[in-house]
Amino acid sequence: MYEAILRRLYFDIIYTPFQDKYDESWDEGLFWDAIDNFKTKAAQAKIEDPLVILRKIGFKSYEDIRDIMEGPPKCFREGWRSEMLSHTVDIGSVLDRCKLVAGTKYEGIEKIVALDFWARWCAPCIEAAPELSKLAEKYVGQVAVVGVNNEAMFEDKEHDVQKLKEVLEEKKDDFRYTSFIDTQNHARDSVYNPCGYQGIPCLILLVNNVVSYVGSPGEGFERALSNSLDAVAMEREE
Repeated sequence: MYEAILRRLYFDIIYTPFQDKYDESWDEGLFWDAIDNFKTKAAQAKIEDPLVILRKIGFKSYEDIRDIMEGPPKCFREGWRSEMLSHTVDIGSVLDRCKLVAGTKYEGIEKIVALDFWARWCAPCIEAAPELSKLAEKYVGQVAVVGVNNEAMFEDKEHDVQKLKEVLEEKKDDFRYTSFIDTQNHARDSVYNPCGYQGIPCLILLVNNVVSYVGSPGEGFERALSNSLDAVAMEREE
């Protein structure tokens, strides 16, 4: 309950008023006034330390929020690297707390896994699906592509399992890989938020459960996948 309240306060008091002020309209004083208002509202909601919850969505400090709001998020700037790189994620445990909605059950056979975090309302997510499907089919047995849908990725929204199944059925020619719905927000909170990427689609590439790439589909992901395939091939030769 407290997390939902705090997320709403964050979006209403900080994110929405400042999200487009990346140029000369940025006002440092107004930002810190908003932070003071945010803290006051949080205290009124009996949330003693808002940062405890804000850290769950990737913020280490109020200065960190300022740096993000003052310009394009760090994850979209050149040279950004997720702090989750080289960290281990128990993929099976994460997906056990999600609900399978399409495709086959994840068995953990493949050494390489690409988690695709997406939402129905995200047009780029829908556009990325056909290429991810081709990738899954090209590297069948080597790479598992697993969709993780969450309509509440950035704010509280209802998880509608039936609606998602209908969408996946309608677009079954595009989504030809296994898909889960993150009904408990566990994958969001334990994997997506800590990765530091603030957009979707978000691909998290893992080799033997170790994170090797975090970001959007595209050249960066393709290079990381190629490197991962080479690394796994070398393992087999040894």
